[in-house]
Amino acid sequence: MFLSAMIASALFMADTPAVADAAKTDAPPAKAADAPAAKPKVVCHTESVTGSLTPKKTCYNVEQSAERKQEERQDLEKMQHR
Repeated sequence: MFLSAMIASALFMADTPAVADAAKTDAPPAKAADAPAAKPKVVCHTESVTGSLTPKKTCYNVEQSAERKQEERQDLEKMQHR
């Protein structure tokens, strides 16, 4: 409600040439400030912990999850080829 009132008052003031000229020179670009930052996608899964009945929930973003899977595969291959 407050935001729509502010927008309406800005539109009424923009009709006067002096205010419109001042608004054009002083106003920074609003699109860059209003754009929300993109949140990375998060992947969560539960892991069973040895010696515990309670599973552990771990969450990673997609890049971290891919890196972790690759590292786990490499570790498993190292153990199998000893």
